[in-house]
Amino acid sequence: MDVGSNIRSLRLARGLTQEDLAATLFVSRQTISHWESNRTSPDAQSLVMMSALLEVSVDTLVKGGVETMVEVQAQQARRTRVSWASGALIGLAGCAVVAPPLVAAMGPLPGGMLSLAPLATALAVSGAARARGREDASLSVLREALRSGLVLHLVARGAPRDISVTVKDEQGGTPYIIEHTARVVRGERWVIRDHAGHRVARVSYRLLTAGIQTPSLEARIEGVGTVSLRKDMRLGSGYRGMAAVWGLSGCDVGISGNWLDDRIELTRAERSLAELSFSPSENDEAIELRVCRGADTNLAVCLTFLLALVRAEERRLHAAR
Repeated sequence: MDVGSNIRSLRLARGLTQEDLAATLFVSRQTISHWESNRTSPDAQSLVMMSALLEVSVDTLVKGGVETMVEVQAQQARRTRVSWASGALIGLAGCAVVAPPLVAAMGPLPGGMLSLAPLATALAVSGAARARGREDASLSVLREALRSGLVLHLVARGAPRDISVTVKDEQGGTPYIIEHTARVVRGERWVIRDHAGHRVARVSYRLLTAGIQTPSLEARIEGVGTVSLRKDMRLGSGYRGMAAVWGLSGCDVGISGNWLDDRIELTRAERSLAELSFSPSENDEAIELRVCRGADTNLAVCLTFLLALVRAEERRLHAAR
């Protein structure tokens, strides 16, 4: 895949429009369009900024294209030379204007040295402007990356044993793929992959038999560990008869409210991790997941899938009554 296609797919996977990316990188939307169509190539600074914003390495952006990187570096060098040359020309023009009166008034040596001030000033201003632009742009990227959010739409169809879930972003991209991989005795297995095909988690659904069949959900999430959702049937003084209780273990995430409500919030370390909105219909359930970008995104997606399985299980039991 070429550099332009990589930029486009990563941008769509993060839920960004061309205008969003252009505003963050301080370029025009047309520039982004030219990059994605390979009419022009981003310079080294833009590649570094995009790697921070899109949360990938520069190597992932260019996919090892040595020729592309050489050309990008050459373009950056040419632009730097042009910038300094422009500053030098402006400074020399100023020297030419102020030199004659200064030499006449102060003599050749002191007047000549003082007349170089416009050149030194022009070069200093040019360098400071470039440095300030890089600093402002980098800070802008960090601010955008920290405060920007991701909205995903999941549609879950079927019962737990035959559930299928599709994941789309606001631009119609597919940032995650949830694929059924195996059917085992009293259970099912899935794998969750990101847009690049990297495995995010392996999920299993099992019916445990200990006098009564109870479901158990387990997700082995990369970088997190094993997260479990288990349903215990117990008789307690606070319940009227047998009550179903789901317990979450293996991570420090809390789930607020009734898990079968239309709105649920995931919290972590006393802050909001994600917000989920459920819209059930006759044949499926649409889920809107709003989550902050960052390392917790994969965890939020995996927990959302587990909750979709929980709700499918409860719908199955309710229909069987």
